[in-house]
Amino acid sequence: MTRIRSAAKQVWPPLLLALLFFAAWEAVVSLSGNRNLQYILPQPTHIFAEAVKHWEALRGATWNSALMALSGFSLSLITGCLIAFIMSQAKWVERSAYPYAIFLQTVPIVAIAPIIILWFEAGRQSVIVISFIISLFPIITSTTTGLTHIPREWDELFTVYDANWWQRLIKLRIPTAVPFMINGARISAGLSVVGAIVGEYFTGLSTGGGDDFGLAYLLMSTQADANYSYLFATTFAAAMMGLCIFGGVNGISKWIMTAGHFEEV
Repeated sequence: MTRIRSAAKQVWPPLLLALLFFAAWEAVVSLSGNRNLQYILPQPTHIFAEAVKHWEALRGATWNSALMALSGFSLSLITGCLIAFIMSQAKWVERSAYPYAIFLQTVPIVAIAPIIILWFEAGRQSVIVISFIISLFPIITSTTTGLTHIPREWDELFTVYDANWWQRLIKLRIPTAVPFMINGARISAGLSVVGAIVGEYFTGLSTGGGDDFGLAYLLMSTQADANYSYLFATTFAAAMMGLCIFGGVNGISKWIMTAGHFEEV
């Protein structure tokens, strides 16, 4: 019962703020009497009506984009942890590889998207690769930090007990790195959504023809048709997709932190 009340206290304030925001939006647009404003800034009720009207298309596009975002995020989580593990083995390895990790974060995706499409062809696989590249850096940096920044007293304790490399890894370094890894995963979860939608733009929007398209296709098509109520509905669908993915990752992270008795960093 206490947990339910605690959860309600966390949910109600942002939910109430959202309701007030949409109510104010509805009132300002409807009472303004400005046709141009109503055209470029549709009322929330009109946006909701369009969402209901095009529910099947929105649901399918959101599902396709979410699958690609989750695929890119999963690849970045696995690959990032492996790269971080290799980088943490020696200072010279970390110094050698770190600039290339920064390259992944700093290079404009518009510059490498054509190369990715050339290598993997336009379609779902290229979108996943772009999402993977955008969401990889936080995993590498966070996990590397956790694996290399061991509390001095803990390191000395393992030295006193003559712990071998394997014992230090399993019982000291990985448990220490878990909170850092989780922080990186939370950041990467949001970036993977951005990467998936951006990737759809660069790979021709539709990921396979027919009904197999993502949210970027709907964003572009509704903009071209000047159907701004539908455009806003698609934008909100993308935002909700990102919120759900982040919420799922955050929920799993909290469970891991509680079950493993880890401390937040």
